Amino acid sequence: MTQLLFVHLAKTGGTSVRKILKASRANSFDCVHHHTLIRFRNGAPMHRGQFQPSELDPYPLAFLMVRHPVARLISCYRYFLAGGLNAQPRDRCFPEDQAAQRFLEELAPNLEQCCQQLPKIAAQLPHFQPMTFWLDALPNPLADRVFTGRQECFDADLHLLFDQLQLPLDPVLLQRSNSSQPAESSPSPSPSASSSLACGESEISDTELSAEALAQLKSFYAEDFRRFNYSLKHATYQP
Repeated sequence: MTQLLFVHLAKTGGTSVRKILKASRANSFDCVHHHTLIRFRNGAPMHRGQFQPSELDPYPLAFLMVRHPVARLISCYRYFLAGGLNAQPRDRCFPEDQAAQRFLEELAPNLEQCCQQLPKIAAQLPHFQPMTFWLDALPNPLADRVFTGRQECFDADLHLLFDQLQLPLDPVLLQRSNSSQPAESSPSPSPSASSSLACGESEISDTELSAEALAQLKSFYAEDFRRFNYSLKHATYQP
């Protein structure tokens, strides 16, 4: 029986989590990412297919990472507006990400308009769906124990995860993950920069969102704010 199920929610640091797990002694795990189930064994993907709830094993531990809804939306929007996977140096083209880029350029060329069009955008681009949209599609309970980490506390919560797995976590893996994060993904601030914030709060800056746009965003992601105890008190905007 696989010990760990990782629920990868888009734009929460999940790609970094998977890299760390694959390179560690916790390298045999199952991963649910949206509608896909991937089974990793000894760091290599052994199965990838359409997710069916009946396929999930009884897991001792499930882990997921969440993120402040404003930061998550900004990261998701900038990612697709820049071309998604096509913005990275690769040998192949990804037509779906090209189509997503054109869709956003036409419907929401700036973040303000994105907030106004969130239901339509999320229907076309599922990455924009609330985190709870994906979690509510999973069996309940997911495992004997469910541990929810926060992207804002990435390093500390990865240590807690490995403590629960009773496995060592090489600090070098965290350093590699942090150094590989692209600038547009809005990585967590350093401990010294965020010491005034409680874990789970997010210092959102450099946005040009009006109060109306933030209200629309909060309405669309209301369940994410409620369930994971996030607020807008640290989000800055121009009235």
